[in-house]
This record gives sequence, C-alpha cells and structure tokens, in this order.
Amino acid sequence: MATAGGASSIITQVQQAGGPPINTLGDIGGDEHITLDLRGTRFTLSRDELLTLPEFVLLSLFPNGLLPDGHMGTFHEGDIYPVDYDPVSLQYMLDFFRSVAQSIPSSPTASASQDLDISPDSMQGSTRDMLQDRAGIIVLREDLDFYAIPPRPDIDHAEMIEVKRAAARALLKQDGIFSGLRKSDEAGSTEQHLIEMLTAGGFDRDDRWGHRAPEPNKAVICSLALAKLRTDIRGDIPNNNAVGMAQKLLLFWRKPARRCWWEGIELENIEGVEGKVKIWIRRVWTLEMVRLVNPATDLTAQPNMTAECNWASITNSTNHLRFSFF
Repeated sequence: MATAGGASSIITQVQQAGGPPINTLGDIGGDEHITLDLRGTRFTLSRDELLTLPEFVLLSLFPNGLLPDGHMGTFHEGDIYPVDYDPVSLQYMLDFFRSVAQSIPSSPTASASQDLDISPDSMQGSTRDMLQDRAGIIVLREDLDFYAIPPRPDIDHAEMIEVKRAAARALLKQDGIFSGLRKSDEAGSTEQHLIEMLTAGGFDRDDRWGHRAPEPNKAVICSLALAKLRTDIRGDIPNNNAVGMAQKLLLFWRKPARRCWWEGIELENIEGVEGKVKIWIRRVWTLEMVRLVNPATDLTAQPNMTAECNWASITNSTNHLRFSFF
C-alpha cells in the first residue's frame, strides 16, 4: 500500500511545481508589448496593461519577475513566453478592467469629488484624492483545496480519482461568493465583518463568482470576483459605517492580504458512491484593491500611473503578502 502522502497516495491531492528562474522586466518600455502563452491561449499586452493587474496576480504569473533566464536584455516584441495560468480568468479580469477604465473621465473635473458624495470631515483628504479621478476595483480570489476521504476502505486509485472529479463538479456548483462564510452567524466574527466590509464596498450578499474553474490535474478550484468600489457613499448619514468600510478597503491597495479557513462538509449524490462523501476544504481568500485611470488621461507628469503599481515589489518573494485581513 502506498505511504500516506506519497506521490501515488490518494491523500496527496495537490502538487507544488516550481517554475524556471525568472527575471524582471528589464528595459521593456511601457508602450512595448509582450506576448504570453497561457496554456495554449495567447495574450499580447503592453507593459503598462500588465501592471494594471493586481499584485498577487502578477506574483502568480511571474513568481520572481517576468522574463525567463536567458531573455534578460534580449527582449524582442513578438517573443512568446509560456505562463501556467488560467487564460479564462485573465481574460475576465482584463475585460472588467478595460470596461471600468473606459468609463472614467479622461481628465479630473470638479464634479469628480462631488460624485463620491463624501463629506470632507468623513474621509481623510488623502483617501479622497486616491479616487478623485480614478476608479477603485475590489479583487477577490478564492483558492479552494479539497481533500476527499475514501468512501470505503477497498477503493482503488482509479476509482478514487473519479470520486474526486465528481466532488469537484459538485463543488463548482456551489458558486455563491459568501456561501462558504455563512456558517458562523456570531455577531462580530471575522467572517461577518469580512462580509460587511465587502458588501459595503461593492459586492452584494447574493453575488456569485465571476469566474470559477478547477485547476488542471489538481483537487483545487480557483474563483475570482471583481467589483467596482462604491462611490455613492454619504458621510453625513448617522450611524453609516460605509465610509469606514471604504477606507478599510483602500488599505489593501498594492497590499494583497490572505486569510484561510478549514471546514468539513459532506456531499451527497456523488456519482459512483453510495451515501455521502466526506470532504475537507481549505479556502484561501486573497483580497486586493486596484486603482485605474482612463488610458486617455494625460499622465506626462506621472509616468506609468495607469498601472498604479510598484513593479519593484513584484520581484520580491511571496512573503510580501500579509496573512490577515484585519
């Protein structure tokens, strides 16, 4: 019998594979383009558009930078760089960002701050300035690892693989963003506070993930949801905590945060299984704020501000991520 946790064990469900060494952007200009091959789907993006992506996404795309060893200083437009990342997830994000960016006025106007409808006393000036001629986007990702307990002791490896696949299909249907966090109704719990913060910022309690798909050959389901930060916040309404929630979300700009939950559930009607299947789930949520400007905005005085992202931090290790929301 295989050793528990070994390569052939049914307990081993996620394998961590390290990619090749990666370097930084080097001398790639903001108006130059790079072509990425994401699992057979090609994307041609400018450096500036790449940098509009959330920092945790860039860390996933390029764990140690951007260009593979051997390409440093030899970048040529038309070169294709393979990346192991879900192309549908990236396309969903790019479409959302482009749509929001086009809706932003191309130049600051006096009405921009009025559209926020926030009184000066209710929000610090620096916070108001962050959104005066920009749009904030809340980026929420869930990595759901699941571990299926063998439904009977004599199940073989091939049968267990089919059980995992059937469990993945069942879990994919549970696509409510907050459905996995509603187990605790305790007032003041971390889960309730997180739901309140995100719904005050732009999500609705009944929202579903914008993109949800399994990772190839892994017992992992990755989900992504995007929401434009609310700007219809009134600071003159008594007992209204929406302003405070918006301020708290802005703390996650360029500072992705993670939180992890474990839970055990039972799935019914799993193909090939009589009765229920016990599943252990680990949910890892990553939250980050992104700010966008209209691509037509004159940014001569502030180059690369369309990206609103510090590339130097992308080349650091993933220890940069914080592991607590609050």
